[in-house]
Amino acid sequence: MKNLIVLTALKLKLLLRRPLILVFCLIIPILLSLLAGSTVSKNEWSNVKGAYVDLARNSESEKLIRMFGESYFDWEEIELATISRALELSQLDGVIIIPETFGDTEAARTIDDAYICEFVPGKNELAADMVHENFVVSVIALAMETKLSQDLLKMEGASSLSGEEVRRQLEEKSAEARAEGAVLKLIVHDEGMGAALPLIQVPDVAVEILFLSIFLLLSSLLLADAATQRRLRSLPGGIRRDYIAGLVSLALAGILQLTIMLGVLSLLMPETTRPGNYFPVMSILLLFMLAFGQLVALIPSDRRFVPASLLLFISVLAGGTFLRLPSSWMEKIGQFTVHGWALANLSDMKTHLSLPAAAVLAVVLIFVAYYLQKRSDHLSGL
Repeated sequence: MKNLIVLTALKLKLLLRRPLILVFCLIIPILLSLLAGSTVSKNEWSNVKGAYVDLARNSESEKLIRMFGESYFDWEEIELATISRALELSQLDGVIIIPETFGDTEAARTIDDAYICEFVPGKNELAADMVHENFVVSVIALAMETKLSQDLLKMEGASSLSGEEVRRQLEEKSAEARAEGAVLKLIVHDEGMGAALPLIQVPDVAVEILFLSIFLLLSSLLLADAATQRRLRSLPGGIRRDYIAGLVSLALAGILQLTIMLGVLSLLMPETTRPGNYFPVMSILLLFMLAFGQLVALIPSDRRFVPASLLLFISVLAGGTFLRLPSSWMEKIGQFTVHGWALANLSDMKTHLSLPAAAVLAVVLIFVAYYLQKRSDHLSGL
């Protein structure tokens, strides 16, 4: 036990000889987290202020306003005369002016023309685009409902029904379908939105996942010095002691790095919270990275850095840690990578691999790496 403690202390001293690794893996994630926190606070949906002026005062405008109320944004009704002042003071991010002829398909040339409204954007271009998109999605749904009603009236046997009766039945059937789980997915493509949204979204806790992994990989490569390992493993029981000491020192270093990072972030951003399963998930991620570092150590020292970095990059990218990926990708592919699994669990997404099963798998990989290293040492000794 005493020898194990001494070996662990020696390996920690080896890590301390390269303090720049720890500094790099602390300063960069803290700066990125501060940037991400600032971006989230400035673009929170609940802070987007939309307004409307209802000049129509009919059933169609009431439906549109009701759809506004069901969105994530903060909508309010204002008077036409107060628009300029509210926008100038940045009290609103966008205003929808509903004309008197809104929804009147008889007065308009086409159904689409009957649902045209005037949009007045605010000073914040990003927020204004979000308000405009919310309106577009809502008004398209209304126009589609009217088109379906007219198509139904043209069908054989519908001549005895009035337009109002058809719309009422359509609404009832739509409500029944939604209650049974039917979902209409509407995707709006706007080619001009790319220039208006120069934003790269950094997922929550992804920065910590990424830099804990980078720190552990670099530390593992630093400790996997062939000459040092040969001297230590030439002693009786040296392979086992060296392996355990390496794992313990890397685990302590990883915990230290994560603790300092969280401590500094809690001081700089005290309002930041972490998911309830944060520490179990990060502990299992640490075990996976320990196993990964020991498996990488099997590659000859003169050519292990490139494949190790490439494998880490693939897992980080495919797991949505570097850039946020669609939920469909995470469900089908992303969660089957180490980093995707960690991010999915911290995002309350159901994964095929539970926390206990993942912990067991990580421990098994650590033992497999030990067996392979031991076998490799015996073969090299031959």
